[in-house]
Amino acid sequence: MIGNDHKAMHKAIMNRPVPVLYVSHHADIIGGGEISLLTLLKGLDREVWSPILVVPGEGRVAEYGRAMHIPTHVMPMPSCRWPNAAMRAGISLLRRLIADCRAELVHANGSRAMVYAALARRTTKARTVWHVRVADSDGLLDRLLAASADRIIVNSHAVGSRFQFVPQDKLVCIHNGIDPADYDPVPAADLTSFRRSYGIPADAPVVVSVGRFVPYKGYRFLIQAARRLADRLPEIHWLLVGDGEERSSLERLAKDLGLERTLHFTGWLSRPQLALAAGQVFVLPSLGEHFGRVLLEAMAMRKAVVATNAGGAREIVRAGYTGVLVPPSDSQALAEAVQGLLANRPLADYLGANGRHRVETCFTLDRHLQAVGNLYRSLLFGQP
Repeated sequence: MIGNDHKAMHKAIMNRPVPVLYVSHHADIIGGGEISLLTLLKGLDREVWSPILVVPGEGRVAEYGRAMHIPTHVMPMPSCRWPNAAMRAGISLLRRLIADCRAELVHANGSRAMVYAALARRTTKARTVWHVRVADSDGLLDRLLAASADRIIVNSHAVGSRFQFVPQDKLVCIHNGIDPADYDPVPAADLTSFRRSYGIPADAPVVVSVGRFVPYKGYRFLIQAARRLADRLPEIHWLLVGDGEERSSLERLAKDLGLERTLHFTGWLSRPQLALAAGQVFVLPSLGEHFGRVLLEAMAMRKAVVATNAGGAREIVRAGYTGVLVPPSDSQALAEAVQGLLANRPLADYLGANGRHRVETCFTLDRHLQAVGNLYRSLLFGQP
C-alpha cells in the first residue's frame, strides 16, 4: 500500500482523494489483463485515490467493480477501425464523465480503451496513462496513442520492446503483482475432494497448466508432451485449467492420442489454487508470453515450473533456481523437463521454495501498488 509519508504529501496538496477514471478494454475477464486491472482497483488506497470504472458492456468486470463499491459505468466502445456515429457517441459520453467526476487522471487498460480515452480527454485537463499488456504491435496506431499518452505502463520488458520509438521517461515497466497470502497451502480435505472429482488417485503425480486455449499459448505441444510420457509414465495425470477458442480441437487431439483418461479439461475454476495444489509440476507452454501471471500463482504455491524461454516468462522464471526454461514449440523438451522434475522430488521442492521466495520479494501486489502510486504522483504532483 502507499506509505504514510506519501499520504502526508498528498494531504498537503489535496484535501480529497484524487478521482482516477479506469477504462477497461473488455467487459468480461478475457485473461490476465482484466484480472490484473481488478487486482489494482481492489488494492488502491481509497484515502488517496478515488477510482471510477468504465466498461464497454455488462459482464464480470462490471460485476467485480460494483462488488468493490467502485462507481461503474457501462459505455459502449464499438470498433475503432472506422470512425462512425456510435464511436463518436461513446467518446462524447466518456468526455462528459471525465468532466462530471472531475477525473484528474484517466488510466486506459488496453489499446481500444486508450483510443477512447485519448479522444475523450482532449478538451479536459486530465492526464492519461496507457497500460499495455501485450507485445503485439498495432503499427501506426501505437505511435498515435503513444503520442497521446502522458505515460505508458508495460507489464514486462518483453512488452516494452513494442515501444522502442518512445522516450525512456515516458515508458515505465511495472510487473504485475499478486498477494502471496492468497496462495497459502490448501486444506488436505479440500485437496483430496478435488482429486477425487477428477478420478485422480491420491498417489498419482499431477502436472498442471492454467491459461486460455488460444494458439499462442501452445497447448498442442503440451498435449504432445503428455503423449510422449504416456508409455513411460502412464500414472501421470494432467490438469488443463481454462477455456478458449481451441478447447474443442485440443480435446479432440487428446482423444485421438488416447489421453482422455489422464488428461482433464477443467474449464475455469473459481479456486484455481486447488488445481495448483494438486500438482507437483506446473507447465506454461506459450509460444511467446506477454507476461505470465499464472507463473506467479504457481510459484506462490511453491510449485516447480516449466516454461518456454520466450517473452515475459524469462523475466519471472530463473532457470535452475525457480524452474526450467525450454524452447517454445518443442514437445520433447517439455516432456523431458517434466519427467526430470517428477523423478527428482528434492529438486522440485527446491525450485518451488525458491519460487515462493521470488514472488514474495519481487512480484507482490504491494510492490505493484507502490509503483503505480509513484507514477500517478509523479504525473500529477511532480513527486518522485
